[in-house]
Amino acid sequence: MGNKIIFGKVEAISLLVIILTTQLFISFPRFVAEKAGTAGWVLITYLTIISLFLFVIISKMYEKFQGKDILDIGEYVGGNIGRIFVGLVLIINYVFIVSGVLREFSDGLKTITLDKTPISFVMIFFLLGMISAASYGIEPIARFSAIIVPIVAVAFIFIVVGVIPNFNTDNLFPIMGSGARNIFIKGIPNISVFSGATLLFILPPFLNSFSCFRKTGIYSILLSGFFLTIGVLIYTLSIPYPASTEVTMPMYTLARTIDWGRFFTRIESVFVFTWATSAFIYLGIVLFFIVYIFKKTFKLKYHTPLILPMSMLIFAFALIPKSMMKVFQLESKVFRVYAWIITFAMPITFLIVASLIKKKKGAIQNEKNN
Repeated sequence: MGNKIIFGKVEAISLLVIILTTQLFISFPRFVAEKAGTAGWVLITYLTIISLFLFVIISKMYEKFQGKDILDIGEYVGGNIGRIFVGLVLIINYVFIVSGVLREFSDGLKTITLDKTPISFVMIFFLLGMISAASYGIEPIARFSAIIVPIVAVAFIFIVVGVIPNFNTDNLFPIMGSGARNIFIKGIPNISVFSGATLLFILPPFLNSFSCFRKTGIYSILLSGFFLTIGVLIYTLSIPYPASTEVTMPMYTLARTIDWGRFFTRIESVFVFTWATSAFIYLGIVLFFIVYIFKKTFKLKYHTPLILPMSMLIFAFALIPKSMMKVFQLESKVFRVYAWIITFAMPITFLIVASLIKKKKGAIQNEKNN
């Protein structure tokens, strides 16, 4: 399937931008405030540079394995065991992530408009959208993403402009927030905020060239880093630290503060539209790639029959945390501490080993030819 569906750079970048920036609409600004205080925007800028540097290194190693995804690299290194190991790690990682995101979006919608509705019912609403999107396949999702990303970007800019009257530049001081050491040394593992970049290493078979893969990675990280930095910056300018660490839904809270007079009321409805649209696309993308990876890992013929059972598994995991705060804690203390290992360390390790094997095979072949 992967070799038959090809989409371009714009669609690929759109997929990655949605995967990397959707976190901005849930707990991300709060998480950054907890880690860096008033210097959240400095931390995100720093993490963007590191992530970009690591991707450039990985893409350089990928040149020798053009058109292969990380599962193919795992198989090249360790045969079936290598492929299954990489596949299972990615599946567990994505299931954990998407379960948390599903719960956060559901809790968010419950807080905003459905406060008396059971959380399980709200989750079913998102679950149905997720299943529908994944059932259509990656090509329609990619095309729709290319259409919706500019709309979401405009809505985001609309919100940014709306909260400018609330800005207080004093909120940016001290400029180094929780301290330079916390940001530039202890803050390095927080590159996990770019954990969505693992999708980059699944996409090569869907892209038409290595150049497209490289440009997709660079542009998506830069664009996502820009939007994440701006989002954190306006949050810091609007809500002083440490109050910024206690807001349940940071961006929605900002949207509610917008006041453009009697003819423009309830501006947060723009945010809710943006927020819900991003949620459906994000959840659909991740669910599709979970079943796609499962299919490829175990060399199954079809991925469609996996969508419903995998959705039920995600639904069950999303119900485990007792509250939104429990989800925040799991995300902050587990996922965002270790996700960088899967996103960057695993691909680098496997690519180094694969390069050594390829070099050794090349040397043996040269000896035979001579």
